[in-house]
Order: sequence, then C-alpha cells, then structure tokens
Amino acid sequence: MAVTACQGLGFVVSLLGVGGIIAATCMDQWSTQDLYNNPVTAVFNYQGLWRSCVRESSGFTECRAYFTMLGLPAY
Repeated sequence: MAVTACQGLGFVVSLLGVGGIIAATCMDQWSTQDLYNNPVTAVFNYQGLWRSCVRESSGFTECRAYFTMLGLPAY
C-alpha cells in the first residue's frame, strides 16, 4: 500500500514538473528591463523565447515575433 501511494505521489509531482516546464517555455518574461522610473521613456521591455514585447506607461503593449534565430542577442 505504501509503495502504491509513493508511486502515485511521484506521478503527480512529475506531472506538475512537466506543466511547469511547458509554462516556463511559453512565458515571454525571460529577460526584462524596467524603465518606469525614467520619466523620458517610461517603458517596460521583456523578451521570451518566441517574441519581444514593449509595454508603455499608458498601458499599450506591442509584441513582435522573432522571424529568425540567427539575429538574436547572445544572452
């Protein structure tokens, strides 16, 4: 009985891990740059694996997809 419970718990934890990997891969905020304190620009830049986004202080958000992997920065 204890072995079955341990295997069930391991299966549930592994499903949570796979879900976390999928969520982290889909998120756009892998690299962020906050410029809200700068009164001239007041923008929030963030980049993910698939696109780059800019959010302005007015609430407008613009996202652009990466068209090629060769032009991405090294980090």
